[in-house]
Amino acid sequence: MDEVDDANLFQMLAQAAAAQGISLEWIMEQARHESSDDDDNPNNTTPVEYPFDTLPTDLAGVAEFIQSDKCQRIVILAGAGMSVSSGIPDFRSADGLYATLRANRLTASPAQQEAIREDPAFALDQHLFLENPLPLLETKRDFILGTYEQRWKATLAHRFVELLHSKTGKLVRLYTQNIDGLEDQCTQLPEEKVIPVHGTMDRAECAQCGTRASFSDFCHRVRSQIKDITGKDASAPSISTPITCPNCGSNALKPSIVLFRSSLPKEFFESVGPDVKDVDLLIVIGTSLKVAPANSIVWRVPRSAMRLLVNREVVGEHLGMDFENQKRDFFGSGNCDNVLLDLMDHLGWLPDLEACLADRKLPQSCAELLQERLVKSKGVASGGDADRDGSTENTEATNSSEG
Repeated sequence: MDEVDDANLFQMLAQAAAAQGISLEWIMEQARHESSDDDDNPNNTTPVEYPFDTLPTDLAGVAEFIQSDKCQRIVILAGAGMSVSSGIPDFRSADGLYATLRANRLTASPAQQEAIREDPAFALDQHLFLENPLPLLETKRDFILGTYEQRWKATLAHRFVELLHSKTGKLVRLYTQNIDGLEDQCTQLPEEKVIPVHGTMDRAECAQCGTRASFSDFCHRVRSQIKDITGKDASAPSISTPITCPNCGSNALKPSIVLFRSSLPKEFFESVGPDVKDVDLLIVIGTSLKVAPANSIVWRVPRSAMRLLVNREVVGEHLGMDFENQKRDFFGSGNCDNVLLDLMDHLGWLPDLEACLADRKLPQSCAELLQERLVKSKGVASGGDADRDGSTENTEATNSSEG
């Protein structure tokens, strides 16, 4: 590689930051942090005082730590695994929207259609949207209306976050990389406790003036002004017309999602530093930890903080997570809903979830999982009562069934 002087290096960094919508100042801050406060830095020999006597070896131990006075500040980083059971279509799958999108159905110029045909993600490009907003709105019409109608429901993983806040008050922030907005169905989880790193589908804003608009009004206009390229909605108009911003009058009203070649929400960069300071527990839920800058939270938390990974497979090793040395990283292996239901069971929160069943607030698979657990839990409790009446055989059978 050719030698690069400081001026050229700074220019390259600036260009890369602009392309990714990341503040250059934030990148420089991360570089300083990584060089001075990294567990793997051989120059960092400062002793670490962990907030736990020994690292928990099971979810019961994690629950005990969460409920202890030594754990006061908890940050959560979530990814797609958190919402899998909701049933939201995977737009990147072999039979998903991107693979089946027919560019010629979109209201776009021949050149724009060709660009979308070559790369379907171009329909979600910021520059294209400001030039022609209709491809984005037509592509996302069903997702927008489905979000408004709550066709997809918050999962047990979302309910864990809600209960963590309402039951303990220790949740500092949920940083979610999902745009589905399902966490907003959790009424006991305040909006200010959530930062959607890539934006959210259940709000509306103007791409020109930045004004937040009524999501309900926006959805009504999407329904009446944007054609359905899937052909499923017979009531949809045959021709799309742009949706104007009620504040500035530009044709730039859209879901509050981060488009390609646009900046991430400034609240992420403003909040992440103060949020991770003095954190005792970081919970990582259902993410590959491959996407920056959200994945930086993993190594930005204090060296003393416990890190719990809830995922089907081990990830984060490239960010310094180490599940072999067992210093502070614990791996909760399995589907997010299953693992977090186990954790909520250990925390004693199952009764708080029963209302979700009664009100049908869970996806079907989550409802069935919770129902099975409640029956099992009540059966164990009933068995315990019988034991106290003198049956030792039931005690042994119950303990055996629990593993």
